[in-house]
Amino acid sequence: MNRIILLEGLPGTGKTTNSYRLFEQLVRNGRDVRWLHEVSQPHPTLFFSESCLTKEEYRLFTEKYPEAAGMLGSIAEVRSATVGIDYLTAARRMPGQENAAWYQELKQYDAMDFPLERYEPAALEKWEAFVNAALRNDTIYILDGSIFQYQIFTFLLNGADYRRLAKFVRSIMNMLRPLRPALIYLYREKTGDSIAFMEKQRGMKNLESTWERDKERPYYRNKQQDVTAFFDFLKDYADCAARLYDESECDKLRIEITAQAWDVYEAKMLHFLGITHQDAPSCKAKDGTYVNAAIGASFSIKDGILTDPEGAKRRLSPKSPTKFFIEGLPEILCFEEDESVKLCGQQIIPQWSETGTVYTRETKQNGE
Repeated sequence: MNRIILLEGLPGTGKTTNSYRLFEQLVRNGRDVRWLHEVSQPHPTLFFSESCLTKEEYRLFTEKYPEAAGMLGSIAEVRSATVGIDYLTAARRMPGQENAAWYQELKQYDAMDFPLERYEPAALEKWEAFVNAALRNDTIYILDGSIFQYQIFTFLLNGADYRRLAKFVRSIMNMLRPLRPALIYLYREKTGDSIAFMEKQRGMKNLESTWERDKERPYYRNKQQDVTAFFDFLKDYADCAARLYDESECDKLRIEITAQAWDVYEAKMLHFLGITHQDAPSCKAKDGTYVNAAIGASFSIKDGILTDPEGAKRRLSPKSPTKFFIEGLPEILCFEEDESVKLCGQQIIPQWSETGTVYTRETKQNGE
């Protein structure tokens, strides 16, 4: 059995959709599974909201800001040479401190802003810590967008050539070898079709905001100064991803997804991984509105559809009469006897999704 399943492809090629399907089927097959969503928090291999300090920087930082030292120590991930702190988690642990000097300085160590000379050793150390931890258990890990997408964005935006990117990815794949990685690459034959899909799905303003966010990065020097430069970036991304796939020495599967025949693709993935499809039991989640007043968040359930606090509608799929998979999330909704529900699993960045968060069902005036 492959202990690491890597799903890759351009944004909008169904990495999350298919990761969710694999997560659901592996759990139904009785496997111990952890799906590391692209924006899982904290993420054990990526740096989405992580301040990364050397051990000496961390020591000096906690001496400078003793008021935050205890809290930081409780959430810090200490590795061989570095200390990682999810700064969004830090803000939640000390609410109202976002403008404090310690928090502003902590964010200056955001690893996403590192030059490659600092990023590469820190990232490899983080991957090494993840692999060492994975070798101590029997969990199957699903990672989407980790081995190609995050690295391609990081290296291309920093103006690195393909050889440097490929060498870095090979280093990670060599670390993963004891876990027998399986790589699934999702793509459209024409990259222009993926760009058109992203525009339709996310809107041109979203694509423009991505370009605005990154337009000062080295990749965009001497490029046209509008969103079409981002389209060129996505084409270069697709070329890099295809080459990385071809050069990867592991179990691998390529799926062309233009038709969006997700049931067909699921069957291909399950066959590739040696997993038997298991149907869901016949159970129904209890309708209602569920509230957590402490964080000011709520969601509703109606006819098996959960509308999350951000307005997204997510299908609930039963695991048991009291536990339900949430479409697109690496979490399971657990119904308790006291009319409350608890989120269990791997949280993502939005606060409402924090694992262990309990929501209480609102009681209507008629007592329902």
